[in-house]
Order: sequence, then structure tokens, then C-alpha cells
Amino acid sequence: MEVNLKLEKPTDEKLPDFPFLNLIGSLMYIATATRPDIMYPVSHLSQFNTCFRKEHWLAAKRVLRYLKHTKSLNLVFQKTADPCISGLSDANWGNCLDGRSYTGFCFLYSGTAISWEAKKQRTVAQSTAESEYMALSEAAKEALHLKNLADHLGIRQNTVEIETDNQAAQNWAINPIVTPKSKHIALKEHFIRDAVHNKDVQLKYCPTEDMTADVFTKSLAAPKLILFREKLGLRDCS
Repeated sequence: MEVNLKLEKPTDEKLPDFPFLNLIGSLMYIATATRPDIMYPVSHLSQFNTCFRKEHWLAAKRVLRYLKHTKSLNLVFQKTADPCISGLSDANWGNCLDGRSYTGFCFLYSGTAISWEAKKQRTVAQSTAESEYMALSEAAKEALHLKNLADHLGIRQNTVEIETDNQAAQNWAINPIVTPKSKHIALKEHFIRDAVHNKDVQLKYCPTEDMTADVFTKSLAAPKLILFREKLGLRDCS
């Protein structure tokens, strides 16, 4: 997706004659199955399923062209000495025109993506730390699901490490104290605190410039997109 592209919902109700819904449905299938690198643009474009215009159609076709030129990319899994599940969590504060933020997270097994998500947050976050904290709670839910699934498959892992690039959100999760900036946060968002307290999840700081989950919260320039998709395990197998 074009960097810093801002798509708006049109005010008129007449829809153009484009197969936009069919295209978004097909792209969503690909994004959730094997191509985490297009998860954000597809999620963003799906907001306009009932109110699209030509600019939305052109943005969706841009994703198609990208897929055409990168159709040899595959998620490649390699055997490692100590395979484990690890996670990345990020948020883009106030990214949407309605003031809401975007949550993005990804979980890797032996360095290759096995689960990922990009979605708009349900409530308006009042700070970057709050949006990151909400993203961590969503990531913790997925971490517990993957941990239980791994146990069922005979893969024992006591704690899942999740990386975040926001130290304030990390401190809120580790230290269950009420501050003026966090006292209004809904109870459900504190799920991450229980996960950390029970040692199901361990948080680790990651510098913003190295945060691979950025690919799930915003459109990126080509060099950064290529770097992060390689870190997700997408390899050219042509």
C-alpha cells in the first residue's frame, strides 16, 4: 500500500460497478493463509466493503500487482536446535481517521510466522502507551492459545516471549499499579497483567526500528517491507 495513504468513506451511497468485495475476499484468504506481508492493507481496505469508490479499487489492485511480482514468496520453516514460539506486538496510535489505533501482532515458530493479525482497535486510545497496552492484551490471548495448542501437540513451552517497542506499556503490564495515565483503562485490557503474573507470557523490549510487527500496523516503504517480510520467514523459492 502507498505510504501514508488516507482513504475516506464517501458520503454518497451509489457504489461503482467494481467487483471490490470479491477481490477483498480473495485477498483476505491469501493474507490469513500464507502472506502476512499483505495483512495490513487488506484489513484496512476491508473497512470499505459497503462504501468503496474508485480510489479504494485502485488501492486493492495495487496489492494484486504486488502479489503478482512476489508470487514466488513462501513461508519457509527450517529445523533449529531449540524450536520455540515467540511473539511480536505493535500498535499505531491514532492511525485511522476516526481516531482509533491499529493493533498488529505476530507469532513465530523457529523464526517463521505461524499466526498474525492486523485490526482496528475497538476503542479510542488516549496515548501511544495505551494503544500498545491494548495490543499486548490481544497478543497475550493468542499466546495462550498457541501455548495450549503446542502442549496438545506434545511441544512443551512454559512461557511465550512477546516483544514490544513501548516501555511504558511494558511497565504497566509488569507492575500492576494505577497511574493517572492508566486509571481509565477498561478491565478487559488488563488481561496481559494476569498472563505476565502467571508467567505464561514474558515481555521483552525491542527498539522501534527493529519491530517487525510494524508491517501489521501501517504501510511501509519498500526497503523496510522487504526486511520485515524476510524476518517473518517469507523466502523467495523461485
